[in-house]
Amino acid sequence: MSFLRRPRRLLGRWGLLGLVAGLAVGSTLGAVASSRSVKPLDPRFLVLHAAPALVHTGAPAGLLAGVLCRPSGSPGCEVISAAVHVSTPRGTSRSLPGARAEGGYRFTVPAELVPDEGFSYWLEFRTATGASVTYPPGGGTNPLRVRTTAGLPTAEVAPFSWRDLSRPDATVVFLPYGSDPGQVGQTPGGTDRDPLGPSSFAVGPDGDINVVDWVNDRVEVFSRNGRLTRTLPTPVHGTLDLAVGVDGSLDLLTLGSEGVDYQISATDGRVLGSFPVTMGVATRVERGLGGPSVLVGPGQWVPARPTSGRLTAAAPATGSPISGELGEGELAVTWTRPDGTDAGAVLRLPPGVRLGSDYFIQPLADGGALVARGLWDDAHSVVGVFRLDAHGGLMRFTLLPEPSSQQDARLSTVRWRAPGSVLIAYARPNGVAIESFEVVEA
Repeated sequence: MSFLRRPRRLLGRWGLLGLVAGLAVGSTLGAVASSRSVKPLDPRFLVLHAAPALVHTGAPAGLLAGVLCRPSGSPGCEVISAAVHVSTPRGTSRSLPGARAEGGYRFTVPAELVPDEGFSYWLEFRTATGASVTYPPGGGTNPLRVRTTAGLPTAEVAPFSWRDLSRPDATVVFLPYGSDPGQVGQTPGGTDRDPLGPSSFAVGPDGDINVVDWVNDRVEVFSRNGRLTRTLPTPVHGTLDLAVGVDGSLDLLTLGSEGVDYQISATDGRVLGSFPVTMGVATRVERGLGGPSVLVGPGQWVPARPTSGRLTAAAPATGSPISGELGEGELAVTWTRPDGTDAGAVLRLPPGVRLGSDYFIQPLADGGALVARGLWDDAHSVVGVFRLDAHGGLMRFTLLPEPSSQQDARLSTVRWRAPGSVLIAYARPNGVAIESFEVVEA
């Protein structure tokens, strides 16, 4: 499964995304969160699972999960069995054993349990003490739902040159390194790591740019024309991801296995609420129609606020677009048109082109969508931008230079800004530039 490959050139907390590929069951990870929904186990578990977002109808679906547990070596950390419990809208259900593989557990959902309507599932791990750990919390009362590609058209991406990169149309804002207003801090690098600058930025509802200058414990807000309008304090010192709601309020997420989502006021930075992430390794926060959601490593979105109901695998919030890697060089995406109907496509890349970071899917007013995704091979790494029409046809394909590696929340260094721009953060010798690329015709 391709999500197990360690992403290229990812630093800081993003190293956690490669954990499942090489973790040993029973290893430790500091203070971890329990994935059991009723009573925390002692020892406590962290289940790492990359849920598939979309799968092919009538084809076996592979799942992989790992367990991190402390204190390691105790009977409570010894997993004696693992199983996946699968059900479909047609009323078919089955419990299937998992097998140890690749440092974790592999599960296979057979083809007959993958109908056009998709399927739901939950994982269960039993330990030598008789305890049961479920993922997601709640097990069968809160299963993951997986959709299929049934009815989606296929768009072939023609072979391209890695050197055919677009140049930015404008610099939206340039932030010199420093601590004065309009500047951003930078940590010194080391022999095994790059220096880190601002960890994240996000676009507000009016097109303003919110930058997390975590070194100086602040969020700086710039107008659409690049003028600094206000500064907000961050609730904690540390690298943070950032999301902005349609009302202008901000969510700031601490990264790692003890992540906390802080909702703060957009006017003065007051903390309006704090919500611990109790289900995994926090790596990203987004705001959608269903409220804020957190991406927990290695690849599952969970609500940032207490909620009930099913989780849709790899979807930030109810009604949000979905992106899923189907295999080597094959990507499925879905979104909702302005009239409320569903749209989507399966994108097939040229041979040798691999899928990297999932940046965004942006529905557009004409019913189409813009998809920004990392693309790479052994010698290159870029941002691929796909312009799709309302019926899933590929209208335009653009290559942009990849963002720099000096921001900790890497997936939040490529953003959409209406009416037709992609913004990307780049580290420069004397500061950070947020560049604009016009990718949608006016």
